[in-house]
Amino acid sequence: MRHGLGREGDQVTVTCREARELADPFLSDQLLVETTNEIVRHLETCAACRDEFAARRTLRTRLQSAVAASPALAPRPGFAADLTARLRPAAAPAAAAALLALLGGGLFARDTVRRSRLATLAANASGDHQNCAITFNLRERPIPLEDAARRYDPAYASLATLDPPAGLPGGDVGVLDRHSCVFEGRRFGHVVFRYEEHVVSLLVTSGSGAGSTPALVTTDTPYRVASFDAGSHAVFVVSDLPERDVLTVAEALAAPVARRLSTS
Repeated sequence: MRHGLGREGDQVTVTCREARELADPFLSDQLLVETTNEIVRHLETCAACRDEFAARRTLRTRLQSAVAASPALAPRPGFAADLTARLRPAAAPAAAAALLALLGGGLFARDTVRRSRLATLAANASGDHQNCAITFNLRERPIPLEDAARRYDPAYASLATLDPPAGLPGGDVGVLDRHSCVFEGRRFGHVVFRYEEHVVSLLVTSGSGAGSTPALVTTDTPYRVASFDAGSHAVFVVSDLPERDVLTVAEALAAPVARRLSTS
């Protein structure tokens, strides 16, 4: 089901009106993964819709808390016991199975959405590495991290003085460049390193990574990608180095990056 989303050439686009019409099912994780990803891409470039979704999420949370705390809306004492007593014993196994299926399906759907979003972010990070660090082919010129911090996200300023990781098995790590750039509508804080004669990108953007511990993320690109979370940001380390080396660099960067972003 496409939910009436528009198309621009071969690329599916979501208008502000369409995104807001689907806000409630999006916040409830009720949409198809494809539709969810399209809305996520729209939110990445539309501050007004991000604010609208954040306001709706806050309102939903407050309503849920108010209902849970209201004695007038609570079930009467003994309701659950009466309902259980009225159910036929033979129906209990089926009810339990249905409940488990419902819970399992919800968890599976949430995990599918999370993994899909992470894969999309990792592919964007890999594309930025190729089109910025390796061969410049971006539509917008990169800007200094300090400018990006003032205009877009204060967290970018913390990358301006980030030291390269030290003590790695492959030797010293050098810094080639620092800036903020945009690939396919997503803005990154970008620090470019050289390690073992290979170019390595550290890319920071809003969103969720693979968790607090760095982990490899599979992409349909020629690069290896490791990811981790740092506060409200997703962090990616991208290179053509072997997987173990990319993960080693990510592990060395995880703690200092997390400390800096947590205070941004």
